[in-house]
Amino acid sequence: MFKIPDIIKRIPLNSKTEGDKLCHFLFISNLFIVVGISVALILDFIHFFDSSYYPFEMSLLGISIPSLYFLMKGSKKIAVNFINLLPVPIYFLMISPVLAVIPPQSTYFLHVFVLSLGMFFLLVFADQLVQILFFLLVSFFSLWYHYYSTGITSKFFEIFRTSGELLISPLCLFLFAAGSTILLFTFYQRELLKQGKRIEDRDTFFQNSFRQAPLGIIRIRIQRDEMGEKSGSIIEQINPAFENFFNIKNSEVKGTNSSLIFEKLFKNEINWQEILFSKTKTQHEICLPYSGQWFKVIVLHPNNNQIIGFFDNITETKTILKELDNNRYRYKLLLETIPDIFFVIDKDGTYIDYVAKEEEGFKFSAGEIIGSTIFEVGYSKKMMNQVYKSIQTVINLNSIETIEYVLEITGKGSCFFEMRMVKLSDSSVMAISRDITKQKIAQQKIEEARRKAEEADQLKSAFLQNISHEIRTPLNAIIGFSDVLLSDDETDENEKKSYLQLIIRNGQILLHVFNDTIKLSRLQSGLITVEKNYIYLNNTISDLYRQFLIEKKQIGKNHLKLIPTKGNENSKFSVCLDGQKVRDILESLLDNAFKFTSEGEIHFGYQIIDGGLLEFFVRDTGIGIPDDKFEEIFQRFYQLDSSMTREYGGTGIGLSLARDFAILLGTKIDVQSVLGKGSRFSFIIPVEAGEGHLKIV
Repeated sequence: MFKIPDIIKRIPLNSKTEGDKLCHFLFISNLFIVVGISVALILDFIHFFDSSYYPFEMSLLGISIPSLYFLMKGSKKIAVNFINLLPVPIYFLMISPVLAVIPPQSTYFLHVFVLSLGMFFLLVFADQLVQILFFLLVSFFSLWYHYYSTGITSKFFEIFRTSGELLISPLCLFLFAAGSTILLFTFYQRELLKQGKRIEDRDTFFQNSFRQAPLGIIRIRIQRDEMGEKSGSIIEQINPAFENFFNIKNSEVKGTNSSLIFEKLFKNEINWQEILFSKTKTQHEICLPYSGQWFKVIVLHPNNNQIIGFFDNITETKTILKELDNNRYRYKLLLETIPDIFFVIDKDGTYIDYVAKEEEGFKFSAGEIIGSTIFEVGYSKKMMNQVYKSIQTVINLNSIETIEYVLEITGKGSCFFEMRMVKLSDSSVMAISRDITKQKIAQQKIEEARRKAEEADQLKSAFLQNISHEIRTPLNAIIGFSDVLLSDDETDENEKKSYLQLIIRNGQILLHVFNDTIKLSRLQSGLITVEKNYIYLNNTISDLYRQFLIEKKQIGKNHLKLIPTKGNENSKFSVCLDGQKVRDILESLLDNAFKFTSEGEIHFGYQIIDGGLLEFFVRDTGIGIPDDKFEEIFQRFYQLDSSMTREYGGTGIGLSLARDFAILLGTKIDVQSVLGKGSRFSFIIPVEAGEGHLKIV
């Protein structure tokens, strides 16, 4: 005995074919009609309606129940043909003089409408045109009998009829509906034939591809229980390649439980449940336990009930890889004795092999490098292009290419490498990379030493030019005026006094030159160190003031005003610092100020600023210094005007010594200057207050 769930399972909602879906829809529709008419019979039995519809209801049940029966038997065509009995319930509802509920004279169009619904039903469910034509014949006689029973047969073939307004004849409407149905059905059938041909061609194409594919292919259907859970799997088909791989025939496995076949082929040494039913991992590698063959397996799930497996025999590849691993171990031991890094790169830039000594500091293993490309290992774009270009050049011209690059090495920082490429085959090159950091550093040191030697040579040349000028000029004056004093007895006392002053003045110039030269020599020899003592700072400023009052007369600049500044007027004010170096710095700055100042005044001294700091300064109203020369003036032997005919003399040592002494004291000299208006040199020293003396206030 059939049950409703049986037929529903036989015609599933998710069926792949349109025919099965229509059959399922037809069954559900008939089922609803049977249920609805049954409910109507019950309501009719309790006199729910004003009129009785027993004949109409019973005739509909007489059509629907047999149709359901034949659908459950799988005879869809017979079930559909029961629509030809539709005129029977129409007769009881609209035509019968005794049983009709609606007056027959007013139901012609309703009759046509119901017959048109029947036509639409056949358009959807009929398999052959003859079914529609037969229903058309039955419907024609049903409509004619309707006219005959009402006594207006003569009007049956009228195109129009008049009843208060112009109306189209019911027969014309029915014929129009029937003609449209036949045309649509014919078109639909033609399209079905075309679609069927396309499906057949597609199936033929896929079957040919399935049979001719070099990969082994197996199709498996998943079986499910009444709850939709997987209960097993059946092999539907295997292709010839699969047969050759596993020495088994399609006829032997078709329709067989897949577990039995897999147990036979793989001896229960492979977890096929994980391989077949895992949807997270689709690729696997397996090995046949009895033959040692390797296969790459790709598993696809095209739908919920299908599994397709592709098998690619990779035994040869595995054998080659194993041999390569063995060879690799041998030559890796050999190559690791050489302090170089070896790469094998194919013509597309993919690393095929890689060997590096572990102590070189590389954090990448061979597995991380091999298979990647030169475009993925962190090279700069310029480096990538250069490496790729060199690979092509080496392969095409069989030449040797050399590239230098920088690489970050763990524990070493930035290291220089030299890569040399040689042709290995028509599709690959060998790149030998060597750490040349030590050589680069040595080259850089040699280059730096060469540059410094050249600079020193240039500076020495400039120094010799300066020193020769600075020595010859005062010596010539000393010798010349001394000779005048010795040879000319007629020189009066005032002239002699003037000559002696010039001799003393030029002697002091020579003394300055010698003092600066000695200080420079001691500084370069490392003999000068910082020695802190407690000094009375105001005494140092006063001594410098008296010293340069005398010197400005001797150099002919007595008209310049020299103004000292004391940040603390207390004569006992003392601090802890290297007083001699502070004095040397101020002397050099004052010498420079007097040299480049012709008019105005020179201020010097110190001031106390916040945080226990002393700022020493020398400010003049001289020629000033260009902004771009602030650094250069502190270079040794540097002159703003280095020509022999320069207006201002000097060896170019003073400011350099001042800068070096300031560095020894842990500070630097700051310069502020405006061309034509003067300059200000200053430096700041943190000091300690002298114990037992007045503190800084």
